[in-house]
Amino acid sequence: MDLQSLNSALTTFGTRFFTVANANPEAEISACPGWSMKELVGHVGNVYATVEGIISADSIERPSDLFNSSPDGDVLNWAKSNFHNLLEILETREPSRPIWTWGQEKNVGFYIRRMTHESLVHMWDAETAENEHISVDGDIACDGVDEFIDVSLQLAASRKEFNYPDGSLHLHRTDGEGEWLLEVVSNELIVKRVHEKGDVAVRGNALSLLLYLWGREPEDIEIFGDPELARSWGSIAP
Repeated sequence: MDLQSLNSALTTFGTRFFTVANANPEAEISACPGWSMKELVGHVGNVYATVEGIISADSIERPSDLFNSSPDGDVLNWAKSNFHNLLEILETREPSRPIWTWGQEKNVGFYIRRMTHESLVHMWDAETAENEHISVDGDIACDGVDEFIDVSLQLAASRKEFNYPDGSLHLHRTDGEGEWLLEVVSNELIVKRVHEKGDVAVRGNALSLLLYLWGREPEDIEIFGDPELARSWGSIAP
């Protein structure tokens, strides 16, 4: 997926997120049990501020402080300002510019991709307050599945006492090309982008697969095999 398309999607998803949040300020977020809309907005605003700060620092060294707390007052406008600041700085930086990241790819483009999919998932979370979801390009969501496997799953695995589920997972995209087989050997992940049988299979459109991997419960997925194993794979997001 090209970064220009992802950057455009980031703008769309972030804008939609704040539109929904503004219309439902007191909502409880069913996709994130225990979270209110204010808490979700605070989290998203914090992530935007953190990434904008990392890019502004323009360094390949890890920052000493990654996250700050959200304000007690007008969280929505604070978070929205952070979003616009992030978009502005991304306009001034070449995607290939070297910078510190928590992934293997060490450039600004890493954050364009990461923030696009962060915004997509949390846009969907916010939209559950209205039970109305905008259409999402399947190829953008498919890139999100790849990004989860390549970046977020590797981050989860780097944590102490992390163990992968005891069995392989086959993901099958139904709205275009995309299949993944996740196997674990000696607690090391092996990823194959092929059609091969796993111990459990999860089928759905690209967005539903992405949401499943991030611990959400989209309605339009099918599980073939052990549902407990499927739940285990769907609950290891960092």
